[in-house]
Order: sequence, then structure tokens, then C-alpha cells
Amino acid sequence: MQRKFIAVVLVLIAFIFIFNTFTAQIIVLETDEKPVVVWYVIAKWLEPDFLDMVEKYKPDIILLTLFAEDDVVPYHVWYGEYRVRRLVDQIHEKGAKVFFSYSLFSRAPYDEVVVRNINIEDNIHLSDFSRYLKENEEDQYHRYFDYYLNHGIDPEGIPKVLRKPVEGYYIPIGHYTVIDPLYKPYRRFLIDVINETLQITKPDGLAFDHIRFFTFDEGYNQDIRDYILEKFNFDVYDYTPRPPFIINQNGWTEDDKIYYDSRAELINYATHDIISRFPGKKFGTTMGMIDPARSNGQYAELQGEIFDALLLMAYDKDPKEIKRNVRETIEKSGVDVILGINKIIGSDEDIIKNIDAGLRSGASGIYLLGYDFSDEVHNYLLEIRRMG
Repeated sequence: MQRKFIAVVLVLIAFIFIFNTFTAQIIVLETDEKPVVVWYVIAKWLEPDFLDMVEKYKPDIILLTLFAEDDVVPYHVWYGEYRVRRLVDQIHEKGAKVFFSYSLFSRAPYDEVVVRNINIEDNIHLSDFSRYLKENEEDQYHRYFDYYLNHGIDPEGIPKVLRKPVEGYYIPIGHYTVIDPLYKPYRRFLIDVINETLQITKPDGLAFDHIRFFTFDEGYNQDIRDYILEKFNFDVYDYTPRPPFIINQNGWTEDDKIYYDSRAELINYATHDIISRFPGKKFGTTMGMIDPARSNGQYAELQGEIFDALLLMAYDKDPKEIKRNVRETIEKSGVDVILGINKIIGSDEDIIKNIDAGLRSGASGIYLLGYDFSDEVHNYLLEIRRMG
């Protein structure tokens, strides 16, 4: 009798174990969604094989950039509305969605400046380049800037953000330059550009890039000073900025915190003023929870208030850092995070390790900067979606 009782108990235990295991597998299968794969592409640089690649590797979303950071004039103005409409139709025919993508506060004609062999720092900002063309190449001035004039904005009057350089920590401008986010005529101009593209054809969503300052020492324009003074009762003119990695060594003062918090709030205000006018899904780029992002005005907790998902440009070579950044960005923002992958990370093995680290840490998908990755990377992304 006792042996029968023990046998029955063992059977019950085994049944409960099998049932719980089976139930757990069902729960995983029911809740585990396939990761989304996104390609960031610039319309003017698409190669002839692009559509074949879309058909072969089946990205879920194409971020089609129509006004890139180095564009002076939007794509549809120089290449024609028909090409935009046709390209969107062709991508849809291949089964992918299309999000129109725009750079907001960085607009640097880097290639045009370099090819003219003129000083980069003196001419890379939009207003400086327009002034140079007006004085030296009047026909090219009209070619590039009549579009601005026809929209009621004087290109020479578009203000760059002013800097308060700190000795020992000056960062050369490189190929980036930032337009004052508070300059309302430029925000209206961007709204006009977006509206024009939306009238051409309807995308499945919108994405926005360069929604930040470039360095920690930017933001010393009078209008920015006035904004922060009114909102935070803090005068940036009385503050000498320090990079966060220095502040971290000695401790943050109240002024340090106000300085960085106020710049992030300003960026969020200016970005929201533009993107809130458009319905539908909206993605925004971020560098997530790292010091350069927060020092440049990208606070994930604020971005999560205005975007449906964040495109995390975490181009770190260490998978452990990827995991940390993904998890903290998700926690802070409260929205989906799609991990960005750049070829500068390293080998295909390094890239796949980062993809795996991001997805295991809660990323909703992978965002490829471009599509010219190896077959191994593309096939890996195909496989994990089949398995998902």
C-alpha cells in the first residue's frame, strides 16, 4: 500500500513538472515577438542593387532619409517627387514598410565645402556656406538656396549654436554643425519640408535624427540664455561648462545639473514642436544612457515622452556595455528600443555578438546603419526572425 502511494505521488510530481514545463513553453511562444529589422538609408545614395537586397533579406522597415544631415536641399526638390513616390511603391511591393527620415538640427554641407578647398570650420554651417556662395558663386547660391528664400527664410540668418570653449576640452567641429533649435523660422521651414514630402505619398511612419547638441559647450545664444533663465532661473552666461566625465570625478553641483537638464529640456521642447504636428508612428535616434548623449541634450526619459520607439545608436564594441545601455534606455524611456548596428563595430562576429546582446537585453529589434552588411549578418537576422 505504501509503495502504491509513493508511486502515485511520484507520478503526480512528474505530471506537475511536465505540465509546468509545457505551460512555460506555451507562454514564451505566445509572448515572444519576432525582432523587427530596420535599415537606415539615404535616398540620394541608394545603389542599383537596393531593391534586390530588400527582396532578398526582407527588412521590416526602411528608414528612407529624404533630408539628410549633409543635404542643403531636400531630396524631392532636386530629384523630383516622382522618384520619391516610385521608390516608396517599390519598397512596399517588396513587403517592407517605409518611414520617411529627416535630420533636424544638424545641416552641414560638408562635401560641398571640402570640394571647394575652403576652411571647414568657417564655412560648414549653413549660413556661412550660403554667404560664401553668394559672394563667390552666385549661380550656385541660387541653385542651393532659392528653395529657402521661396519658403520665407534667409539662409544667411539661420543661427548656429554658439559655444563657450573650455581650455583643454575643445572638440573640433568636424563635419557636424548645429542650428539653434529655438530659431522658430527654421523650425517652420522643417515643418514645411516634412509636409511637402507627406503630400507626395503616405509613408508608414516618420523618423528623426540629429535631435541634440554636438558638444557639451554649445548653447550660448541669447535666445537660449533667455529660455533657460525663464524656465530654470539659471543664467548660462555665468556658468563655465565642464564635460560630465570631469564632473563625475569631483561630484555634481546644483549648477552642473541645471545646466545639463535645461539643455535636454530645450532640445525636447524644440523637437516636440516639430514632430507633434504629424500623426502616426514616430521614431527618434538616441545614444541612450551614456555621458556623451546626456551632455548633448539627449535624455532618454524625455525622448520617451514624444517618440513611439527609440533607435539606439550604441556603437560600442563591448557586448556587456550594449546590454547595460539597452536595459537602462528601455527602463528610462519606457518605450521600445531598437538597437543600432554600425560596421565600425568590427568583424561580422563582433556585429553578431552585439545583435545577440541587444536582443537578449530587451531590444525590440535591430537597426542597421545602411544595408551594405555581409551576407552572414543579413542571414543571421533572417534566421532569428524565422526562429522568433
